[in-house]
Amino acid sequence: MPLPAPTPLASRATVALGRTGMHFPADALRETGDTGETGCAPVVMHRLIGTDGATDEDPREMLAATAEALESAGHESAWGAGCEVRTTAETEAFAAAGFTWFSFALGGEIDSRASLLSLDELDAAVVALEDSGCYQPEWHTRYTDREWQLASGRNLRFADETLARVAVKFGRALAHAGQLQQAIRTLWSGHGTAPDIELSFAGRRDRWNGEEFLFLALESARSGLCPVCISPSLGMAWQPGAEYAGGEGEIESLLVSAGEIAALAGSLKVGVHHLAGKERLVSSAKRFVGPRIHLDFEENAWLAALDDLARLQPELFRRWLCVAQEMFPFAAGDKALAITEEDIRILPQVEDADLSATFLADVRGRQLLLSTFPDVLRRERILREAISAEPRPR
Repeated sequence: MPLPAPTPLASRATVALGRTGMHFPADALRETGDTGETGCAPVVMHRLIGTDGATDEDPREMLAATAEALESAGHESAWGAGCEVRTTAETEAFAAAGFTWFSFALGGEIDSRASLLSLDELDAAVVALEDSGCYQPEWHTRYTDREWQLASGRNLRFADETLARVAVKFGRALAHAGQLQQAIRTLWSGHGTAPDIELSFAGRRDRWNGEEFLFLALESARSGLCPVCISPSLGMAWQPGAEYAGGEGEIESLLVSAGEIAALAGSLKVGVHHLAGKERLVSSAKRFVGPRIHLDFEENAWLAALDDLARLQPELFRRWLCVAQEMFPFAAGDKALAITEEDIRILPQVEDADLSATFLADVRGRQLLLSTFPDVLRRERILREAISAEPRPR
């Protein structure tokens, strides 16, 4: 049976898988795809990488290579061609190539001052957002003196101050998402069903509450963004490359609320990112959220590619480590990471045979590598080329 063309997947449960260069994890597809353990339709993720935004591979070439890899892996069911974008130029490039899933990386657009502003400063910030067109006049009347009842019986409502703070926190991000969506609309007009849009805020230090997720669900629908997925920030206990450090009740509370809000919004899904190292929690996450879930395993492909590099080209892996160490202070930002600059100031010197165990089997090494992975690829052509080669057998 021939491979079907990529398609928007709307409200279907989905799982994001990575393709790093030519490294396509066929085993991950078998484990997590439609017929695998998660029973989710796969979305294969791509990024534009290269110096100053240039890329070594055209999005159309990326798509063709991914389709070939899927066909070789024997995939026969629906799938999505996914991309992570931050700029309109990236969005336009992927839209022109026919990609069907756009993950808007919006964590850097959040206004972190929102929780710290005085009431006067808060009022001024809201007025500035209104004047800039982020919010329409009288926008707040859609939220005041109302309650939203969740399936659990819990009611959510917005106090005036709470509403103002979430509006300031997310105003800039929603405006930027609108610009990215417009780039898709311009290039997608007349090409059938519009692509899926994910609003991704995953991996930040702040842990969201139900009101924040509800505001984004309601405001993104009102503004016409209509995402199929919103991926919340799960806080410091949910770190990339690490096991979950919090209590199950804590994460259950957030994911259950998000799942109930997604159900209120109709076809909206809840995205759960940074699952590398947390595979044991996948079944719990699905139980907490329900059928409207998007699971992101893209980082597993990054770790697999780096493991190949450490085993097969240790001298290049050592170069990768040095570049990652140099770039870490700039890449860390507000990311939920346990490691600090001090932790990676001096990297341990080990034999080639111990590189993988030292830096990929240890949470400190994984966090260093994952937090800087896209930045290293953008900067170092020789390293991009090294992990783009077809992986050899283990």
